[in-house]
Amino acid sequence: MTIIKCLIIDDEFLARQLLEGYIRKVPFLELVGQCESAFEAMKLLQEEKIDLMFLDVNMPELSGINFIRTLKHKPEIIITTAYSEHALEGYELDVIEYLLKPIYFERFMLAVNKVRDMIGLKMRARGMERKDENAELPRMAKEDDFLFIKTGSQMIVKVYLRDILYIESLHEYVRIWLEAESYTIYHSLKSLLEILPCDQFIQVHRSSIVNFNKIEAIEGNCVRINGQSIGIGKNYRDEFLNRVKSKSIGAIKSASKNSDEQTGISSAD
Repeated sequence: MTIIKCLIIDDEFLARQLLEGYIRKVPFLELVGQCESAFEAMKLLQEEKIDLMFLDVNMPELSGINFIRTLKHKPEIIITTAYSEHALEGYELDVIEYLLKPIYFERFMLAVNKVRDMIGLKMRARGMERKDENAELPRMAKEDDFLFIKTGSQMIVKVYLRDILYIESLHEYVRIWLEAESYTIYHSLKSLLEILPCDQFIQVHRSSIVNFNKIEAIEGNCVRINGQSIGIGKNYRDEFLNRVKSKSIGAIKSASKNSDEQTGISSAD
């Protein structure tokens, strides 16, 4: 069983005490420490390997949201707060869950189970034991690769990666498109990209990942998959063109300034 090492950051004693009690009830969670401020947490994060932070938003001197922005290497984060107005901002920073106080144990368990699933997926995708998790191994596609997707009906569906057409971001959700159906799940696009094989999937826009093998055509600043046009963002264009170049004959010679004329691709936001 994978043990998830946790850190509580909250300036309220009763809030820390409640979370500590919840953590001690869950076999796969281990409480490493508690901090009253973000500055105190910075020191502990340098000394300890933390997998999961329970982070309050409204704290003196440095808020939880601003604290996240200071972190170069972030553990999984569950925000715990009495205020809902920061939810969207938190999810844009790849927060895995947002718990509103008062926090009930059932809601707490849903959140930590999501974290456990996420960490498990990342470990399996990297093909390594936990002690080697800092090593970088490329995630390459296999014909029978698949994901189990939890649907809103409490059913878990097996989806082969080869059948995925593209994936679009819906803020804190993503929609996974297949040829005849789609699934909307509670996940971030960035985290999903980390577990997908890099030789099969590529991000073409801040809100879109496509299955490179499913691209039917490139038209202007869009790719066409299953009759659907998906925009190519200017920040992703060069990497995309280099991938296209490696599989092209004829017009495409480079991803240089002439590439727009050669491919017809222009910048998209």
